[in-house]
Amino acid sequence: MKKSFFIILILIPILSFSQSLEYKLDKPNNLFIGTPFHILVEIASDPEDSIFTPEIDTLNVFILKNVVSSETMSDDIKTTYLDFTFQTFDTGEFTFPELEFAVKSNDSLSFLRTSAFILNVKSVISDTTQTIKDIAKPVSVNFGFFDFFVPIIIIFILIVIIIYLRKILRKKPEQQTEQEFIDKRPTYIIALEMLNNLKKRELLKTGEFLIFYFHLSYITRFFIERYYQINAVEMTTSEIREKLQLDNFKEKSKIMNFLNFADKVKFAKFIPTLKESGNSFDWLGNYLKSFESISNKQNKQDEQKRVPK
Repeated sequence: MKKSFFIILILIPILSFSQSLEYKLDKPNNLFIGTPFHILVEIASDPEDSIFTPEIDTLNVFILKNVVSSETMSDDIKTTYLDFTFQTFDTGEFTFPELEFAVKSNDSLSFLRTSAFILNVKSVISDTTQTIKDIAKPVSVNFGFFDFFVPIIIIFILIVIIIYLRKILRKKPEQQTEQEFIDKRPTYIIALEMLNNLKKRELLKTGEFLIFYFHLSYITRFFIERYYQINAVEMTTSEIREKLQLDNFKEKSKIMNFLNFADKVKFAKFIPTLKESGNSFDWLGNYLKSFESISNKQNKQDEQKRVPK
């Protein structure tokens, strides 16, 4: 009975896997002004998922100096590692804000966030009261037989274990691939649903314009990618202008103006007014709804083709 209960406890986290985020702060015990510190983030997701982060330049007094990313695969789980290096050039107690990450699946978008935390930055003041001492002389160390023999035995045992594990993993039966869920709804309906979910978050009330326009831009690119069959989500605005071929020049011009304005907010730190933000939201909603009549017309044509003459 205890053995069965133990097996169930092991299987529960495997069967209920979803995207997850873990992070930790890597810093010295005493954080002085100008001293770098690291935010280490691990995001576990499906292999097909894409990870996006909003453009980060500065977060209050914290200046981003470098970002290092890498990925690993294990048991059909992709782990993305992100190492953010920050510096601060002010002293005092500061709140490091939350970081948000977008995880794009085949037909959905989810967001993972870190938590805010407090950092105390101290000034660099040298202690002049202590006397400078000479460097101690090297100390000789005598190694005996077991000092060499024990490490060799440990290395040999590790090699044997690695070889044994590789043989076991090679004999592991191939797992049956699960069929991916494909949302067969029209693309404009999926995009409108994403837009409605964005409205429920009420980001404009809290002044989070950058995140608001990040989502607007993503929904627009998602629709273009699914409807016009170009890889718009991972393209720059200039690349979309080049690849997007539309017969209606005015429609393309409006799309590019919308994306350029969103880029201005995301990358140039431009702060729009509430009216401008509301107009952007309404324009995208009306643009997506305009495809309802096109979809209905296409459905009628398909039905007429199926009716025997």
